[in-house]
Amino acid sequence: MIWGGWPADILKAAEEGIITVVVSEDIVEEVNRALAYHKLKEIYQEAGVSREDLVETMLRIGKIVEVETELDVIKEDPSDNKFLECAAESNADYIASGDEHLLKIERYKKSKMISARQFIRLLEELVAKNERCEQLYSLETKENWLVWGLGKTSVWILGFSSIGL
Repeated sequence: MIWGGWPADILKAAEEGIITVVVSEDIVEEVNRALAYHKLKEIYQEAGVSREDLVETMLRIGKIVEVETELDVIKEDPSDNKFLECAAESNADYIASGDEHLLKIERYKKSKMISARQFIRLLEELVAKNERCEQLYSLETKENWLVWGLGKTSVWILGFSSIGL
């Protein structure tokens, strides 16, 4: 990926299989559309990456979740509801985001809203306790999810049910 910082750390954790990335068709469409914006296009083209490469990476890392319930929770920006829908469908514990509309909610059903920075700190704390990631992130017992977003309004949906957070 071409972005750095906490979102890159989250993607690295997903690529290493520590967490699972989950996207809905609506999220894939939004990311694809956003990658066409001139400002973003300059960034990834300058890095020698194509729009198709980025979408392919998202699909390679992610798992498509079929969203069956349409929500109308975020009135200020209804397009952000797609992230809550994906979180609800995947039973996520956390949504790590820079999006002010999502962070303002603080919690939706089971999902608590946190920043990417807070999530990385949480992950570091867990690793520091020398817990085995295979036990912490067991996909056979309780699923843990990460939802792909983009840029400073990226949304990461994470589940930690199997460790009781």
